[in-house]
Amino acid sequence: MKRNNFWELLLNPFTRIAGLQAFGLGLVFIILMGIIGTYSYVSFDGVIDMHLVNQMTFIHSFSLLAIDIISVVLVMWITGLIISKDFRFIDILGTMTLAKAPFIILAIAGYFTNSPNPAEILRNPGVIFNSVSFILLLILTIPVMIWNIILMINAFKISCNVKGNKLTAAFIIALLTSEIISKILIFKFL
Repeated sequence: MKRNNFWELLLNPFTRIAGLQAFGLGLVFIILMGIIGTYSYVSFDGVIDMHLVNQMTFIHSFSLLAIDIISVVLVMWITGLIISKDFRFIDILGTMTLAKAPFIILAIAGYFTNSPNPAEILRNPGVIFNSVSFILLLILTIPVMIWNIILMINAFKISCNVKGNKLTAAFIIALLTSEIISKILIFKFL
């Protein structure tokens, strides 16, 4: 594979895979994230969020992931209905699910992270700097979240066949709305 094609595939795999195939592959990543996240105490508690926690169960881990996926898919689908007439729900479902794949890196990295106790951080925020692995995880979080957002915008662009200012405005509003909805659902039910 040419180098250029490699980067193109990493940032926009949706030119080659969408719909049911993307959904199936995305589910594999979601299941791995749930399993690894449970053991590494990584909580995916929002559409574009990740936090380290002191306790995690499989039920809680997979409930958070389900809320994240349902929130982003439904909001992007409704947004698609408003701005485009030429798209399929299965494409939104598949591409948005697969767009979560980069977060598996954070689930794995969480396993190797020595996280300070949140109560201790509140008392003394400087304690964060005592854990090199925690600082490295914080640094790693930024490119992973950027990669996730790039994947999501490319997924939305291809699934709904929109571009330009219409794409940008609709995507930003939909992403913020889905993040808010996921947080509300998490606080209400978990």
